[in-house]
Amino acid sequence: MAGDLRRYALANARVRGLLSTLLGRSGLESLCTYPSTAAALDALAHTPYGGTVDALATSDHGFLNRLGEVGRTVVNVLHDPERAFVRQYLLHHEVRSLKVIIRGIARRLPRQDLLAFLVAWPGVSTVAPAELAAAADLRDLVERLGDTPYATAMRAALHRVDTAGPFALEVALEIDYYERLWANAATLRPTDRHRAQRLLGILFDILNLAWISRYHALQLSPEEILNYTLRQGCWITPDIRRFLAEDHGAAWPAALTRTPYAGLLNDASARGFDAAAVALWRLLAGEVQRTLAGYPFHIGVPLGFLLAQEIEIRDLRILLAAKAIAVPPAQILEHLATVRQ
Repeated sequence: MAGDLRRYALANARVRGLLSTLLGRSGLESLCTYPSTAAALDALAHTPYGGTVDALATSDHGFLNRLGEVGRTVVNVLHDPERAFVRQYLLHHEVRSLKVIIRGIARRLPRQDLLAFLVAWPGVSTVAPAELAAAADLRDLVERLGDTPYATAMRAALHRVDTAGPFALEVALEIDYYERLWANAATLRPTDRHRAQRLLGILFDILNLAWISRYHALQLSPEEILNYTLRQGCWITPDIRRFLAEDHGAAWPAALTRTPYAGLLNDASARGFDAAAVALWRLLAGEVQRTLAGYPFHIGVPLGFLLAQEIEIRDLRILLAAKAIAVPPAQILEHLATVRQ
């Protein structure tokens, strides 16, 4: 316990302060009552998100400025291996930027058109996306990645671009990143590893369910779907993953009977997966709350905070988009996943 206190005392104090800056469910409910997007943004300008509001005028990535700020704060109060793990978690936004670059280069879009959608956080980022976006083609992009952790997976998938298109690079990049994130969690002390993999396991399950649903829509084969999903998770076992890859959704609740997801996806076939998925994010948000409510000196506190922050950003994006098309407040609330008050 003394070791936990020594490692996490400063991080816990800093994270508890950052938790107080989240809007929470009540703050989101309040924003839902504003009559327009402009009014909601004006209200948001008077919250800790105020610095992001101007950026939202040019890019949906404006909210990520806030995540970058708090993420860097959390990283800076940790020591390795905990610091390396949290930094690795945050790098999924760097992976997203690389996916934007891959698509942009494949479609021969002007570099300038991509810049507003790229994330670079000092103290967190490991590559310079703006420079990579200047690559002449996908092969040049892979070469520019040099000896970064992304290069090996990208090189291995490069030969498949001719048949599968840029998607081959995107999926190889993403799968490799999450494999390395899981492996990074395994470097933590046993109790921390358990807590980290519990939260990551639920996140990985949600990603797998979303990807499988999307891959069915793209009419990929079961073999391809299995290759393009994550091996790790909390409740989605290899057998369940294989069944879901072979089934197009009608029997999903039965396949998920022994998991917490069964009842949450009962109407996914009728409503569509994306509409039903809010319940999955709420489940993760609830697990985060339980993690934050107990013993405070462990990796689940900084990781849980960052997950709560990302879920809130997800909700804010949905809320503002819904305001733009005049969705009634009660309907907006149905699609928000934040549970923290």
